[in-house]
Amino acid sequence: MAATDAQVTPTAGGPVGVQAAERVGVRVPAAVRAERRAWLILWVAFATFCALVFATIKFSIEFISTAQVDQSAEVTASRGQVVLSLPGSAEKTLLGNRTGVGVGTELSLDRSTTADLQFFDDSKIKMLGGSSVELTRMEVGRFIKQHSLLLTQTGGPIRYTTSGSPMDVLVPKGLVQLAAHGDYTIWLDGDVTRVLVYGGEARVSAGGVTVPVTDGHRTEIDGEGPAQTPADRQFPILLNSDFSKRYDNWQAWDEGVGQPNSPLDVNGQRFLVAGPDDGSIALRVYRESVKAEHGETGLVQKLNQQVSGFRHLWLKAMVRLDYADLSGGGTLGSEYPMMLQVKYEAPGENTLIPWVVGLYYSNQDNRKVPEGVGMQWPQGEWKAYSVDLMDTEPSNVPYRLIEFAVMGQGHSYDARIANISLVGD
Repeated sequence: MAATDAQVTPTAGGPVGVQAAERVGVRVPAAVRAERRAWLILWVAFATFCALVFATIKFSIEFISTAQVDQSAEVTASRGQVVLSLPGSAEKTLLGNRTGVGVGTELSLDRSTTADLQFFDDSKIKMLGGSSVELTRMEVGRFIKQHSLLLTQTGGPIRYTTSGSPMDVLVPKGLVQLAAHGDYTIWLDGDVTRVLVYGGEARVSAGGVTVPVTDGHRTEIDGEGPAQTPADRQFPILLNSDFSKRYDNWQAWDEGVGQPNSPLDVNGQRFLVAGPDDGSIALRVYRESVKAEHGETGLVQKLNQQVSGFRHLWLKAMVRLDYADLSGGGTLGSEYPMMLQVKYEAPGENTLIPWVVGLYYSNQDNRKVPEGVGMQWPQGEWKAYSVDLMDTEPSNVPYRLIEFAVMGQGHSYDARIANISLVGD
């Protein structure tokens, strides 16, 4: 019998059932490849879609988190002529009546000018004489609460007061990061950058080294070297001020009537004697006049120290007056048994201030004592003297120290001085 496409099978008690024959055919290779290509295209399209979704989300997040709006600063006070360069211009103009300054503006002052600026976050800076700064970045977030404040300081001393946000300052050879709620001074003095901390904490990075500088301390960046290990903020200016090396760094000062070793009278004498404390050394100046002529006996130290960046300049000493034959400060009010003198340049160009104080214990002749120069002192006992030389008129504050001296002046005198210090802070 010939093969058929179907089989007829009788079923019990029912109609005849027909079962179709299965035919399994071999698939054409071209069809298989087409199917694979279709799946590949679908997967690539899906992956591309996922990448686009991811990129869109990432871009949106970055845009929201980094979108910034430039801000401006306000000049709240100034003394003198503030010079500025607008962004993208090398031309220098005067600030004039302008109060708002924008990103990229450069401000520079001569040594007799000061300026106060306030930023969008209530942080403030006080530019002192000879300083210069660029307002490099002043931004706030467009969508989220964040901001960026970056200044570039290129000269002089500037005081920084940060509010609730930090501030970054680029300086030659380094970066200074100022913490929030802080009070700082950054001072470019020649090739040296000084950072002084009066409140808060600064992080100073230079030469591959980062050092934290806390309240009451200072550090320096000197040339190409790393930031130095922080030290006490107070900066001693005098050398050998305790006479531990006898007269090293000091020069003798002897003056008679118009010239040293005047034939009209005798010169005074200097001795190193015991001071008020155990182990301390005092300078004693002594003169016994034979002709009642003017004389001066003391020590002088030459200085060349810029001090414009300090907030205080403390002059301190222990003084004892034993004898003086002149009443008060003498006839002219300029002769005292112990005198402290500082010669310095003030902020103005070509200025020389001869600051002096004279101590006396008696004025039995009721001679006029110049106010601010003469000061009455006990006789025969040690007493501490202290003054802040920065506590004076802005036009007379010290800018650069030239000379420091201690001496007795008059006819006959006998006085001592010890524990001298001249410290910037």
